[in-house]
Amino acid sequence: MNQQQIRPLVGVATVVTKEGKILIGKDSKKGSDIYGVPGGHWENGETLKECSIREVKEESGVLCDNIELISVYDFFRKDKNKSYVTIGMKADYVYGKLDDLIEEGRTDWNWHTAEETLKLNLFPADRVLIERFLNGEIYN
Repeated sequence: MNQQQIRPLVGVATVVTKEGKILIGKDSKKGSDIYGVPGGHWENGETLKECSIREVKEESGVLCDNIELISVYDFFRKDKNKSYVTIGMKADYVYGKLDDLIEEGRTDWNWHTAEETLKLNLFPADRVLIERFLNGEIYN
């Protein structure tokens, strides 16, 4: 195994809000009935803010702005046998219609209250991000 294969991957996930509600969708790439926020791998040459805007648009069809760092979270995905660092961002909804992007594995986008969100079967890293967003904790 070369050095590139054993290094942790870096993802960017974004809590997008609109009128106090959080954008959440199903993520079929992570399992059946798993929900989460928009996010994906940070691409070479882009800023974290650019990554956040791109991933939100690619996965949900909406445009966001006013992006700020809210969390740094490291975890190990047993199903992929890989370590990850997730850079958590928050952003405001600007405009656009929610769109199911089946090719991205993301469907059933909707706006949820914090209480509704925490009752969903969230991807564990997204649950940490949302909880940190709600309580203001960046890193632990």
